[in-house]
Amino acid sequence: MALPKLSVPQYKVKLPSTGEQLNMRPYLVKEEKVLLIALESKDAVQIQNAVKNLIMSCYDLKDAKKLTSFDLEFLFLQLRSKSVGENISLRMKCEECDTLNDYNVNIDEVKIDNINQENTFILDEDKNVGITMRYPTMENLEKLDLSKLDSVEGLMDLISVCVKTIFDEDNVYNADDETREDLMDFIESFSSAQFAKIQEFFVTIPSMTYNDEIACTNCGHKNKVELRGLQSFFT
Repeated sequence: MALPKLSVPQYKVKLPSTGEQLNMRPYLVKEEKVLLIALESKDAVQIQNAVKNLIMSCYDLKDAKKLTSFDLEFLFLQLRSKSVGENISLRMKCEECDTLNDYNVNIDEVKIDNINQENTFILDEDKNVGITMRYPTMENLEKLDLSKLDSVEGLMDLISVCVKTIFDEDNVYNADDETREDLMDFIESFSSAQFAKIQEFFVTIPSMTYNDEIACTNCGHKNKVELRGLQSFFT
């Protein structure tokens, strides 16, 4: 005899990068098991893949590869809130005595910082030459060697896939219509100051952040709690 099926609630969630309304259901025990195995591995790539697959299962998304990093962070935390609860239990090490302190983060208090980030930059004021950037998607990041992102070469690769348009006084050039070679030639022509402008765009990309203060239970020292990005919420 067939066993009864349990009802699953549905929720509406707004995608941060586009404002699109998505339908979400809480994740199931079998899905949570895959996530927990990934967390136990402490492998960043495995965790990211588990989170991405979980989001694809629980949201009516066509393709998770088009999500930005902060979309992924936001959707997962909303999913975690409705599936397990609003509180995340973490252990924070005291910076004075190294005592591990239990600490709870309320997901509803986690915010996306810098959501209205500037993405248009004037590179040459005399000729009014500028560039408009777009946020890297999961698809973009999967194609890059993430271990090289701290290098100039790696950052240039990231810039090349995130250029949306290049413009001057007379024209707007769609980066998708240009060859990679032409884009790289353009990027390599930046001065150090121009390159620093674009570099700052990636440093300040929106991310899920949480700031608080916790007093150590052993020595009483007040420690700052600064969480940024999905990985920090698994500490």
